[in-house]
Amino acid sequence: MRRVGRGTPHFYFIQQVACTVEFDKELSELVEREVSGLDYELVKFETFFSGRRKLLRVFIDRTDGVTIDDCVRVTKALGLVLDGFDALPGPYNLEVSSPGESRPLTKPEHFQRFVGKRARVEYREAGGNKTTAHGEIVAADADGVTVAMDGAPRRIPFDEIFRANLEPEPSMPPRRAAGGTRRCRGQGENF
Repeated sequence: MRRVGRGTPHFYFIQQVACTVEFDKELSELVEREVSGLDYELVKFETFFSGRRKLLRVFIDRTDGVTIDDCVRVTKALGLVLDGFDALPGPYNLEVSSPGESRPLTKPEHFQRFVGKRARVEYREAGGNKTTAHGEIVAADADGVTVAMDGAPRRIPFDEIFRANLEPEPSMPPRRAAGGTRRCRGQGENF
């Protein structure tokens, strides 16, 4: 496993896949089933269409972390399964990645798992205004999450949340090596 920069590794493996796919609930269930069958957690599933470009993005996780080899394994397995799934003509890009330090929180189980961690939660208030809560996750159940903002707990129902991520803990800047500067090797390289 190769680390780039500080913190948790965030890997990308991209493969051009030429097949047809209908990006709907059936596709989401197919991806979830395949990822789970390989003993990974499907953290988030996204699709993007922009002109001729079609992108299927899959974030996976495991309790012991995700390596580049894990991303390659899931990409190959999904590519084979998706080749047999017909619906959308033309090629698309398949991207498999670890969730990284700013891990998306998309299910009640994610919030429950990360009680005690800092999160950024974007949601709609009762009046319809968009707002963002930054703070520690203090509780979560099947209906919503409680985030401590400036010491005051705020209950947010899941059906009002449209985006949530963990917030990485602030870290100390890297120490300089004696007589020189510190550089991160591997940035900008292809894996």
